[in-house]
Amino acid sequence: TDTDVTVEVSNERHTIFTTRTIAKSDIKEVYKPTPEQRQASAAYEALGRYQLDPNQEFKSADYAEGIAVFDKFLAVYPNSEYATNITARQTEWRFEKFEVDNGRVKFADKWMLPDAKKPLVEEQQRQSLERSLQSQVPIVKAARARVAAAQKEHDFLHSTAGYKGKVLPHPEYEHVMARYAANDAEIPKANANLAAATAKFNELNAQYQKLGGTVNYQEQIDGK
Repeated sequence: TDTDVTVEVSNERHTIFTTRTIAKSDIKEVYKPTPEQRQASAAYEALGRYQLDPNQEFKSADYAEGIAVFDKFLAVYPNSEYATNITARQTEWRFEKFEVDNGRVKFADKWMLPDAKKPLVEEQQRQSLERSLQSQVPIVKAARARVAAAQKEHDFLHSTAGYKGKVLPHPEYEHVMARYAANDAEIPKANANLAAATAKFNELNAQYQKLGGTVNYQEQIDGK
């Protein structure tokens, strides 16, 4: 507009973008990158896939590949505004390659011998499974309640307390037939939903127990 300018901005890694509207009166300078700067920016964005994992080391060859692409960037764009960042990242990759080459592994941004990592990974997995099970228990309970409600409706409709053997006026008859149809459709859906919820719970619970989990989540479902 005559008073505002809309610009596209991104995070540091250029992986997430948004737009911002700025008043022209707040703009002190307009920066227009040169063709070389645009090329450097594109090359820098291409390096976004080379990111370290705080919980997992890479293979030595993977580190060598990352270091090589950082070398290439610095050789082509030594004076780029991204050079400092790339140099720092390259240093991190060299350090991690050194650790891997010396038989160490990584977890929670710490380096250790392989035997020390296994119990830490298992504990993290247990905690993750506990959170998943805590979420799954009410899902199974709700699925059971849905099946019970559908069965209760079925039993009522087909009982003498409901409509079994009764002669009904036409408007009420149509209404009751609609209830029958809805219940007939609901029962298999409710049972399928319960089966899926139970299967998911059993899968999570089996993994949890295999890792030495001690909380009895089945009892929480059964209300014991």
